[in-house]
Amino acid sequence: MAPRASFSTVGQCFDIEVSRDASGWAIRVPEIEAVTYARRRAEVSAAARECIAAHTGIPIGYIAVIVRD
Repeated sequence: MAPRASFSTVGQCFDIEVSRDASGWAIRVPEIEAVTYARRRAEVSAAARECIAAHTGIPIGYIAVIVRD
């Protein structure tokens, strides 16, 4: 029998706030009080998911984000 996962296997969704600055995009994740950065708009979701995974221990594949401009 496989061991049980100690984390949610359904997934978790986080709202993120993004704002443009001189050299990229600032990304804020209010729910976990975290901030990260992406150079291109196309990288915002991936950067946010990586940040959330690092701060929470949730596997990145189980994290979804909703971008609030």
